[in-house]
Amino acid sequence: MRIKIISPDRKLYEGECVSVYVTTELGDAEILEQHAEFVAIIKGKIKVRGKEKGEKIEDEKVGVKKEEEEIDLGSRKALFYTNGKEINIFVI
Repeated sequence: MRIKIISPDRKLYEGECVSVYVTTELGDAEILEQHAEFVAIIKGKIKVRGKEKGEKIEDEKVGVKKEEEEIDLGSRKALFYTNGKEINIFVI
């Protein structure tokens, strides 16, 4: 499943993943491939469990290969959307 995390000024993360773990306004959620369409406001940390190479733009590393990546939103919130094939997260 493809994931993109974008802020107003730059792309924070883009890569392939097996699952994504987020905290919504109503509680925690883990999104796997083939998940039903899902839209939520998220906060806190985003945990991305990868299966292939990802590109972490904020550290200017290309081809980062990690089992799990954690992106901390701090006090910011984000709009989360998935259609089961890809995930888009827009940081507010």
